[in-house]
Amino acid sequence: MLQRVHVVKVCLPEVIGDGITEEGGRNSHRQLSLTRRQILLLETLKVKQSILDPIPAALKLPIAVSCYWVQHTEAKAKLHHLQALLLGMLMGPLHAMINSPDEEALQGRGAEMLYEELQRVKAQPGPRLDLDTAHIFCQWQCCLQMGLYLNQLLSAPLPEPDLTRLYSGSLVHGLCRQLLTSASVESLLHVCPEAQQLYEHMFNATRSCAPAELGLPKGKSKKRRQKKRGTPRTENRVGTTLNARSWHEGGNRFELLMVGTLEEHMEAPELE
Repeated sequence: MLQRVHVVKVCLPEVIGDGITEEGGRNSHRQLSLTRRQILLLETLKVKQSILDPIPAALKLPIAVSCYWVQHTEAKAKLHHLQALLLGMLMGPLHAMINSPDEEALQGRGAEMLYEELQRVKAQPGPRLDLDTAHIFCQWQCCLQMGLYLNQLLSAPLPEPDLTRLYSGSLVHGLCRQLLTSASVESLLHVCPEAQQLYEHMFNATRSCAPAELGLPKGKSKKRRQKKRGTPRTENRVGTTLNARSWHEGGNRFELLMVGTLEEHMEAPELE
């Protein structure tokens, strides 16, 4: 059975002066400037504007939501869950690169090659769905849903993302399996430097919001054995300076994001 999801309650911070007040009513936010509304949104999500500066406009809201997600978590999420989620977010930018009239943007077909590889992972059939992983991504989706609602309430201080290319259940579940077995982020992204740089920006932004208590390294005994043998540890994944953090989240389902292709992983399609 799919686990019940609990969402952390959030409250809008008080805005002094020209802010939203009880007397002003529900539409008083329309009197705020764009900058003020953006500050209100980011304060609610507990995200600093500066960490979103390197992020493209279309991905600022999903990354801000992901930052909130790692700070307010229920089910344990691991590094490979976050990596798979961020890799999946590259589909939109890659599609834009491929369809750009500027051929130099393709950088020797790198964007196209990476896009095709991600499509291959998405189409590849896998074993029965891991319900713990599904629960983790479901929580992120609920956080995104609430973030979208809040952004709409504040008259879109951040651009709304293209939901059709933001998240794919088949893709992120397939990437999770690959990252746990044969693949690494670096091996996937090396063909497209632009995508690799964007991934690093997204990963660093999310990492900066992770609570310190989530930075516990994984597999201490293994590290001790490696140290005794004098075996150097290799960093084979982009953005794994965290080593293997335990990540968390808080979200649920969203119509266009609904583990989209859940039925491809389940024996019972009615679970969608």
